[in-house]
Amino acid sequence: MFKEKKIIIVLVFLVHLSTCFGVHIKSTYKKVVVDFNGLYDLVPLNVTIYKDPYFKIPYLTLNYTLSKFTDPEYFNYTFERVSLETTMDSKIFYGSVASACVIDLKTNKTICGYSDYEIEKCLFLPYNVTFLSRPPTKGGVVNVTGEFMRFGTNDMKVAFIKSGELYQNLTVAGEYDDPNYNPNFLSITFPRGFGKFKICLDYIQDYCYDLSFQSPSISSVYYNTTNHHLTIKGNSFYNSTRGEKKTTILFVYINGSPLKESDISPIGYEELVLKYSSIYTQDLNISIYIDSLYTNNTIQIPPYPASYSTNATKYNEGIVEITGTQLLSPKDQNDLKITIFGKLCNIIPPSNLTYIKCTLPKGFDNNQNTIQVCVNNICSINNLIYEYSKPIISSVTQNGSIFTIQGKYHGSYNDNSTQVIVTYDSNIKQIILPLSIQTDETESVFKIPFFCGSAIVQLVVSGLKSNEYTINANSNVEIISPPSTDSKMPLIVLLSYYDCKYYKNNTFNPIFNIQNSKSIGTKVNNTYSFNVIPGTGTKQATITFANKNVTIEYSYAKPKVLKHIVEYNDPINTVILYGVNFGTNSSLCNITYNGIEKECQVIDHYQIKFKVESIEISSNISITIDGIISDSYIMELIKCKLINEQLYPTSFGCLESEPVVNYYCDGLKTYSSKTDPNKLLSATFNDEATMIDFQGNNISVHIKEGSSSILKIFLNGNFSKSNIINRKEGIIYNSKIQYDEQQSLINLDITGFNFGEPYDIGLPTVYNTTFATKNCSMLYHGTKNNKNCTIDIITCQLTLPHNFNKDLILEDKESSNTTLTIPFTLKLGNNTIYSSFNNIEHLAAKDNKKKTKTIALATTLSIGLTLLFAGSVYGVWRHHQNKIENTKKEKN
Repeated sequence: MFKEKKIIIVLVFLVHLSTCFGVHIKSTYKKVVVDFNGLYDLVPLNVTIYKDPYFKIPYLTLNYTLSKFTDPEYFNYTFERVSLETTMDSKIFYGSVASACVIDLKTNKTICGYSDYEIEKCLFLPYNVTFLSRPPTKGGVVNVTGEFMRFGTNDMKVAFIKSGELYQNLTVAGEYDDPNYNPNFLSITFPRGFGKFKICLDYIQDYCYDLSFQSPSISSVYYNTTNHHLTIKGNSFYNSTRGEKKTTILFVYINGSPLKESDISPIGYEELVLKYSSIYTQDLNISIYIDSLYTNNTIQIPPYPASYSTNATKYNEGIVEITGTQLLSPKDQNDLKITIFGKLCNIIPPSNLTYIKCTLPKGFDNNQNTIQVCVNNICSINNLIYEYSKPIISSVTQNGSIFTIQGKYHGSYNDNSTQVIVTYDSNIKQIILPLSIQTDETESVFKIPFFCGSAIVQLVVSGLKSNEYTINANSNVEIISPPSTDSKMPLIVLLSYYDCKYYKNNTFNPIFNIQNSKSIGTKVNNTYSFNVIPGTGTKQATITFANKNVTIEYSYAKPKVLKHIVEYNDPINTVILYGVNFGTNSSLCNITYNGIEKECQVIDHYQIKFKVESIEISSNISITIDGIISDSYIMELIKCKLINEQLYPTSFGCLESEPVVNYYCDGLKTYSSKTDPNKLLSATFNDEATMIDFQGNNISVHIKEGSSSILKIFLNGNFSKSNIINRKEGIIYNSKIQYDEQQSLINLDITGFNFGEPYDIGLPTVYNTTFATKNCSMLYHGTKNNKNCTIDIITCQLTLPHNFNKDLILEDKESSNTTLTIPFTLKLGNNTIYSSFNNIEHLAAKDNKKKTKTIALATTLSIGLTLLFAGSVYGVWRHHQNKIENTKKEKN
């Protein structure tokens, strides 16, 4: 929760002052100046650096320059001066100890091999030293960067720390003989400790830096109301005593009041346990002091929901009860909020410190499946994982193969969230969807397929599983398929829920008994088929199976009419219907003919006849045989068939008459000889009446211009037949675009075949302007001698706005290497033609002395539907437009 920022300490030494034999040293990056006052006899001439503390590996010799210098700071006193300046890379040159050749100014003699700790002070001093972090109180590695940190260190593996509590060597990682050793990047291991200290990079502790251990920090807080312990987790905690009086260094203040030392229990360096009594959700100001370092934070004791119960579901609102601790604050006014799935659960007062209750509305369901409690904007962090109430099965009842499951929380039928898992034969599982679910979720109905013995059912609602419930189903007989009246098709029955041994042993075949007839069932999977006696209507029979006699009621298949013939006799006509499942000549037969009931006679299983005075061209027939009703049958005395499937032109500009669709209508000649054929047959084209030409049994139906359309035929006003009349696709064989600069007009001409109306034209979109269907017209050209084709022309005129940028659409033909094309689309009905204008003309204004220009159209034409674009030709047009713009830039 609370995290301390990392502190980086940067120590930069631009000028380092020290003593080296002489008065002082002025050391900067890559330069050393040493002044002497004459009191010193020895002056270094050169210094040799060794990469080991035993003077065995000499690596580098630095030569000093000797001179005299008068320093105004010392009243122009004349000093002896030695100086060194170099361009060397500090990362390459480093060493542990040094020896020097020095000159004795009194005797003027040179002494070599001289070694003293002051010699090392005459080297380059550490420069731009930066500690990249501070050590934690438990100790750890701190990385340090800088220059010349390993010159004159005496031992490159050692640094030194000193404070009131610590005074010891520190380990510096790395080996000086390692070719990858980096003296400008050190890793120093610190011991555990606290407070502020000095760290020295050299053994003699001349070059030291102020640093401190990390301050304490807080990351999380947990309050236990049982033992009143406030557990704080964080970093850099430490507890110790100092001095003879054993004074503690750890202090804690809560809301400004100090805690007793006995109430503070550090656990290692990352946990602090405090005894503090608080039963409420609240903010606390806490200060933790470790010696002179501290952290000051506002921490929160949040509400702590521990458990919940609910009767709410996704489909019905319900109560959610939450128990826990710290569920209120000490304030008089508590802003208490509970969110479930990220939505508010409405509080039901009263609430107390350990119990709250709310109402969860229906329909909240997403992936945020948590309960969060917030008190005065302080929210729980131990959010509970929430689930709606699990479904419950309390009982199961059976009606045949339909099972009704009673209980609670069964979900919603409309949401397809409920299913039942049926487990039988120990490990076979089947998932079934419900037939219905009551809106109060207390009952769901399923059709459970066959199983033998017992089964286990379990409801699953939105992934939540109910208790398992064992069902021992009652035996049941279910008619799967009725027999035909001629007995050629058997009766197929499902015998459900009997003892398993009868299904697993093929010797236990059921026996079908009706009157004095018996038949043995033939098993097919879990069903049995029985050969029955011919008959019609509904019968009763007995099936003996699994040592039980079961009475069943079955019906024969319903009659079905397949075709008809008419015997014309004046004044009574006879109609014979052919089909199946008509029964025997003793069957009771009734027929409904166009709503009028008539008697009929069954000839055999496949024929019925009845008499009627007036024969209708189209009649609706329904048969009832021994109480079994057939499906409706349309008896048409005239049947029209499309002679051939073909495509028809879309437009008819050069035809003498409109095209026709030809049908052959069986029986039409017979009936039309007695009455006006126009009263028998009629037709519509796109639901508009159209004309029919009659020639015996052949008719020609006139069709009109348009897209693919529906042609319907009617007999005596009753719908009989429909056909989709498909049109030939349009073809564009020429197109032209003309830009009239004087009148600011663009004229379009598109020529081709089978255009028709309606149509839409689409052009590339660059400029907005006005264009509507009134701007275009359709023209037809051709000769009456040519009846098989049309030549269609669409002409359009577009007025450009006054602010139209004509420079954008003009291009010099002589400067063009590519044929300019402008893409467009012509949409005819459901078909779209992609094409382009290649013939482009520019009519210049009278006072325009420029050469003839081609046009790169830059406008928007919006006609009705969304305009389509021709991708490939659009690219060519775009190429020309870019050329115009580039040419314009070159001229400027």
